[in-house]
Amino acid sequence: MSLISLTFLIFMIVLLIAYYKVSADRQWIVLLVFSLAFYMWVHPLCVIFLAVSVIATWYLARTPSRINFLLTVAINLGILIVFRYSIYFGVHDLIVPLGISFYTFMTLGYAHDCYQKKIEPEQDLLHYALFITYFPQLTEGPIGTYQKMQPQLLAPHRFDLTNIKEGGYRIIKGLFKKLVIAGRLTYYVDTVFSSPKDYGGLTLITAVFFYAVELYADFSGYMDIVCGISKMLGIELAENFRRPYFSRNIQEYWRRWHITLNEWFKEHLMLPAVTSKWNIKISKVMYKIFPKAKKGTIRTIFPLILVWIVTGIWHGAEAVYMCWGIYFAIVMLISFTTTGYFKKLKLRIKWNDSNIFIIIFQTLRTFVIVLFGEVMFRAHTMSDALLIYKKIFTTTRISADALTAALVPFGNGNQAAASSIILAVLIGGLFIVELRKETDEHAFTKHRYVQACIMLTAIALLGIIGRSNFMYQQF
Repeated sequence: MSLISLTFLIFMIVLLIAYYKVSADRQWIVLLVFSLAFYMWVHPLCVIFLAVSVIATWYLARTPSRINFLLTVAINLGILIVFRYSIYFGVHDLIVPLGISFYTFMTLGYAHDCYQKKIEPEQDLLHYALFITYFPQLTEGPIGTYQKMQPQLLAPHRFDLTNIKEGGYRIIKGLFKKLVIAGRLTYYVDTVFSSPKDYGGLTLITAVFFYAVELYADFSGYMDIVCGISKMLGIELAENFRRPYFSRNIQEYWRRWHITLNEWFKEHLMLPAVTSKWNIKISKVMYKIFPKAKKGTIRTIFPLILVWIVTGIWHGAEAVYMCWGIYFAIVMLISFTTTGYFKKLKLRIKWNDSNIFIIIFQTLRTFVIVLFGEVMFRAHTMSDALLIYKKIFTTTRISADALTAALVPFGNGNQAAASSIILAVLIGGLFIVELRKETDEHAFTKHRYVQACIMLTAIALLGIIGRSNFMYQQF
């Protein structure tokens, strides 16, 4: 069931009526029933594998032990690997269960927290099932934690018109990002990346830039929609984005992009790897080789590499995702290990981090580093990615002919001119809003009715309605 459909609108209306009509102690039951109905709408049989994951994790986590935790990991990762990566073993007909990557993260995170005794295991199977299957966060996140979500899911919620208004406004904002901004960028990006050999460097740079904006508008737009839906139910989901393209270094970027995924990797992979026996042994050897290095830095190197290799594999087993993960592992490693040296250097040369020109330089530098990696993330193959890199560095020219060629993927004549002007206005508007919120989180909170009307008008006139799938559903 697409979030952008008449069917889902009817689904939400019925849910809200039922949710606020039943007694407060039964609201969680309504959420569970509607969440399962939402999931089964796509492919009823896939609910079997979701049920296996939920029941097995709940049962094993009730008595936390090393063997039970390892069994939980084996069952959940086994199901994930079979469906996500079977195509690489010659199996092409399996239907990948909706949201399997995201609910696997939640089940494993819950089991790990129980094993480490950070939380008390949930004794009620249906309560636990609601935590995993809560439909706004099921398909693409955000990846909720039991500590933050379960009290909200089970608590009574009274009908609050303010929540309905705020949730509705955020849904409209998400639809605007998805249908107008991402929707209009999709055609250009798909056209260029489908045949990079046919385009020059300037066109390829434009496509890479457009892809970064498209990915952000699509993914953060989805988060706006599901956070808005959840807000209407009185439940706050974790924020997944915080204006990542205004980051001043790569470490900050990954603290602002897909926040809940990065927090999951930090809590359940990075930190356990840092304190693991194998890493301590390797670190001792490395420290003998590099006696002047900080122990904390050395102990972080291999867990950091591990996290990024796993991140690449999680997105897919294709070479482009592996290379993307390795690329960011190297970049993060360089950034992490040189931070101390740069701090000393800044003190010596009296570097002023609050200088506007330095802020702009650092932001643009980080954005370029991200764009370089996104080429691999978007390219169909590593051969295509390498070709794009080569053409960008060897064929980029700023000229009237190059600018005209960059408009070709938009279409011909008036269509190209109109599309370029519309996108310039949309991207410029998004930039202004994000920049303003970077300095004032509460900016643009007044006159929301006017803003909502403007966005709805733009959706009606400029929205690409036919594309209702979100980009991260493939993961």
